[in-house]
Amino acid sequence: MEEKKYSLTKKELNTEKSKAIGRFASVASHDLKNVLGSLLNMSYYFTKVLKVEGEMPNKMLGLLSSEIKRLNNMVTELLDMTRVKQLTKESCDLFGILTKSIENSKVEGINFEVNLSHIKIHADILRMTQVFSSIIKNAKDAMQNKGTISVKMVVNENFVDVVITDDGIGMDEETLENCFDPMFSTKTTKAVGMGLTVSLQIVEMHGGKIKIETEKGNGCAVYVTLPIIK
Repeated sequence: MEEKKYSLTKKELNTEKSKAIGRFASVASHDLKNVLGSLLNMSYYFTKVLKVEGEMPNKMLGLLSSEIKRLNNMVTELLDMTRVKQLTKESCDLFGILTKSIENSKVEGINFEVNLSHIKIHADILRMTQVFSSIIKNAKDAMQNKGTISVKMVVNENFVDVVITDDGIGMDEETLENCFDPMFSTKTTKAVGMGLTVSLQIVEMHGGKIKIETEKGNGCAVYVTLPIIK
């Protein structure tokens, strides 16, 4: 009997990985959230109520609090991936979504160069704001919160490209190849790495796509392509 061989493309592998993560998150998240909440309350009690004395105990309690918050953020990111199942779409102005994403992302040291138009799209406003805020956050991290981020629109017939460019450290080939993979992250903070995975999911559910052009040491350009309403 001839042996059957099965193979999956990279995209199919990522989809299966995302499904597995989603199943785990939906089952475990409630219990994890409760445990982490209790631990954070205990840490607060020892630090603020009992006011434990001594440099080392306070240092350890501070580390405990920061690690609990980090784990809580990990669970939140995992949960976020399971919630991207249904969108509430409406006719809206892409200009407003981008403007809000930029305003929410402004920090000292970051300069924004903006060239936007009023373009109508059919979208979930909250989810698309999440996408652009996440991409801008990655740009800020790549520049260590110091530099220039360019946000512009390019209209091509039935689609609009939102191009977000930074002058940060860029990506090498391996990072570029894996940046959309669930759980992949290059950050030293041990982040889960769901930002681009979730963003890609959301954009594809809007009938769009994300493309990244980058070179190590020479910044990064993220293209978010979305269908427009004429």
